[in-house]
Amino acid sequence: MKREFWAEFDLVGALSDDQRQNRSILEGWFSTNGPSQERWSQISDPAARRQLLAQLLVTESECNRRTKCKDYAKEQLIKWYYADDLKHPRGDFQEFLCQRLRWMGSILGLTDYHNTLSPSLPDLSAFPSGSWAVSLTFTLRKPYISKDDTEFYILDNPVKREWVFKVPYVAPSQWKGTLRAAMIRMLIENLFSGELKENEFIQERLRLYRLFGNEKDGTAEFLNRALALKRVGPKPDNGNEDEIKRWEERFKKEIKQVEREFDEYLREKKYRIGDIEGFSGCLHFYPTFFDRIGLEVINPHPRDTGAGKNPIYFECVPAGTPGVFTLLYVPLDAGPKDENTVKADLAAVDRGIRAMLTKYGFGAKTSSGYGVADVEENGVKIQANGVADAREVFWNGWKEEN
Repeated sequence: MKREFWAEFDLVGALSDDQRQNRSILEGWFSTNGPSQERWSQISDPAARRQLLAQLLVTESECNRRTKCKDYAKEQLIKWYYADDLKHPRGDFQEFLCQRLRWMGSILGLTDYHNTLSPSLPDLSAFPSGSWAVSLTFTLRKPYISKDDTEFYILDNPVKREWVFKVPYVAPSQWKGTLRAAMIRMLIENLFSGELKENEFIQERLRLYRLFGNEKDGTAEFLNRALALKRVGPKPDNGNEDEIKRWEERFKKEIKQVEREFDEYLREKKYRIGDIEGFSGCLHFYPTFFDRIGLEVINPHPRDTGAGKNPIYFECVPAGTPGVFTLLYVPLDAGPKDENTVKADLAAVDRGIRAMLTKYGFGAKTSSGYGVADVEENGVKIQANGVADAREVFWNGWKEEN
């Protein structure tokens, strides 16, 4: 067998000028039993068959006079998705995803958790004192949209999938970036609303550094500019060019001053030593797996006619799908050494989780309301090592207004 998956199963090469034959091949591709042709009968995995359909994007072959093979494949794929509705029995595709998730769980030793699967919480007795772990079940209020790493797919916008088992999921790195962004957003809102004083802002920024590690992807510059803007005030809007120029010069100097001050503060607290910036943070995230995929449609239309002809399909995890969010906190290296700091970190993190899931959302298009979820209070698990009243601390922080 050839080592290249796409070369071994050449779907484009099997197409011809015979439209009826092309249609028959693709109908077999979507049947429950799989393709009938002997050369492709070994492709029993529905996910692999759908992946191979991406080859049709490079051909103009037709299934009938009005429909090209690639368009026909998209139509059949859409029907496959819509065969399932949360209010009706599962269709073939959703049943496949459910079975695949359970199969993955049995291989990897995942835990059944409120109609979904999740990695189990670790035994914290092997971790330093002050460690804690939180796991909570949520149900999507709005669909979750993300971009898969695989660009070659029959639809333009596939949802992110686990590489081996092909079930939709949220990667640990996605959770880390999303929670960091939510907590930074809360921090900036509190700074400019007056709820935080400057020294409190710096303390909370240090907390973010401790929790998530080095400030990356423009985070340091963004926070420096935010505090500098708070110090110098808003940009003049009176149209006086000299005054605006003086403000801009002062603003640039203040940004550099804030940067120097925070760097000195990090070195004083031993978070940064010399030129080494290898601190990864105390939080460690687990993946979240889902067992449903649906579709969202955007249909751009010209202003003159008001009728769209080229709908854009986005794969998504539909509303009503359950998931489990899990993270681990381990106070290593420059992490906290006292219980009060650990408890404060726990309260701050759970406020951030609440804002991320129930207010801001996660994934793509959160500004349009996607990725917002409801959290089940009876689906929350908390474990701690050397932290008294960890569950009470969590719920006190959870119920505080964001």
